[in-house]
Amino acid sequence: MVVWNFKSRLFSTFPSISLFWRRLLLVILLVVLSIISYPHSSFAQPSSKPVEIDLFVQGLSVRNPKVLLEQGLKPGTQTDITLRNQPEGKLNIKSVQQLPITISVPQPNGSVKELPDPKENFRMDILITLTGQANVQEQGLYLGKSRLKIGTPAEIEGFNYLTKATVIDVRS
Repeated sequence: MVVWNFKSRLFSTFPSISLFWRRLLLVILLVVLSIISYPHSSFAQPSSKPVEIDLFVQGLSVRNPKVLLEQGLKPGTQTDITLRNQPEGKLNIKSVQQLPITISVPQPNGSVKELPDPKENFRMDILITLTGQANVQEQGLYLGKSRLKIGTPAEIEGFNYLTKATVIDVRS
């Protein structure tokens, strides 16, 4: 028994199906089968692991740095973090270290000495260590939808502060 006859009739009884429609039906069938049978890695849940992130805040203008360090950026509290203008949730503040702002002063004997900058009364540099959970994927560590890399611009926000920072270290 002939499946397709010369008039493009299926089993010689059904109406004619043109060659175009046969090929289109075959392509649609192959696409559906490939979607169903192809294993997707997007269904896998990413594993989560603890991570420490070091942020460097340079030139933060503040009238009273002690109040900010004692009330706002206090170790043990939480802060909101934004990476690449995408809010990524809350992280715990592990440590806060105020870095000295120094200038190079040439000495009479030709050597150079680092001394505190006398004109920087209302400016400070801070090193902040944050802890939290990050997703581990093939490309690296992700905090929410943003990849954690050195040099990533970040923004941290709390009750009495909002400042921009840069990621300088990521440890897992």
